[in-house]
Amino acid sequence: MLKPCEGSAPPGTSGATAIVVSDSLYIFGGYRDNGNTNDLYRLDLDSLVWEFVVGENVPPVPCDKLVGWQYRDKLFFFGGFGVIPTAEVNQQKGFQFVVDESTPWHYRRGWNNQFVMFDPEITAWKWLTYDGTAPLPRAAHAAARISNRVYIFGGRYRNTRMNDTHCVDMTTLTWSGSLPTRGPQPRGRSWHSLTGLSSERLVLYGGFSQNSEPLSDCWLLELSSLTWIQVALPFQKPRLWHSAVLSPFDEVLIYGGCTQNILDQDIIPEHAGEIIILRFTPKSLFRICLDRTIQCEGVLRCYWPLLPNSVQQLLRSRLIGSRHTSLGGS
Repeated sequence: MLKPCEGSAPPGTSGATAIVVSDSLYIFGGYRDNGNTNDLYRLDLDSLVWEFVVGENVPPVPCDKLVGWQYRDKLFFFGGFGVIPTAEVNQQKGFQFVVDESTPWHYRRGWNNQFVMFDPEITAWKWLTYDGTAPLPRAAHAAARISNRVYIFGGRYRNTRMNDTHCVDMTTLTWSGSLPTRGPQPRGRSWHSLTGLSSERLVLYGGFSQNSEPLSDCWLLELSSLTWIQVALPFQKPRLWHSAVLSPFDEVLIYGGCTQNILDQDIIPEHAGEIIILRFTPKSLFRICLDRTIQCEGVLRCYWPLLPNSVQQLLRSRLIGSRHTSLGGS
């Protein structure tokens, strides 16, 4: 459901990253009509008021197609595709930048491996010093945080869409290097999603292959054994540049993105309007009851006030969602 917002809203931007910390939504970076940006905006989720955030110290490189996550109420960012860094940025330990020679000479851009933190409490940026071997520069990769570990998969570097997996321990800021995963390996890709399903499983879905093919495959990474398992789905629904989130019912919801080759100049890529639901366990009895209550709303609505407030709120949100979205792939 669309809600009106006030304040200094960010302009139209592609390839930005969004992070929720407490009652605030932060939007960072991306690409606009005039090029890459490293602007940071905050939306108060209670008042729905936007504000432009000015941080102290050296900010990240203006870029898009980066990843971000929150840990202990701080924002973290890695990688991206953006402008040539300043001399001050180039002095940061471990920072790498590789120019994409196909970009226009007057606006050179490239891949980076920046690893930067923003502290909302003191509104300041910090370039992180870490141990271990950090991933190569990359863009359009995906990340998922599970407790104190953040996993990064794939992305594009130079002319290669990669299929490597990395992990950073957020308590020690130690990178793993490329993890020795087992089993059949997913194809290299960019513009995919990676979602934490449990403390020991990650879900990889879709993306854009080395051959510019929109992907519809789904994989589980068992973290205890670092083994990839391909999931057989009853449908083929390509998605790239989409978003994914884990629902309260342990379902992975895939939404947005495109279904066709977005680099094909001869077509207008189709934007996905359908939500894909990936379910890896049977529905709980509670979930079955909720679904049935929504289906029989006309008969049962008069009894809703007898339910706990938390259940009433969940029913109302489910009812709104069912009227504003098209669910599929369950």
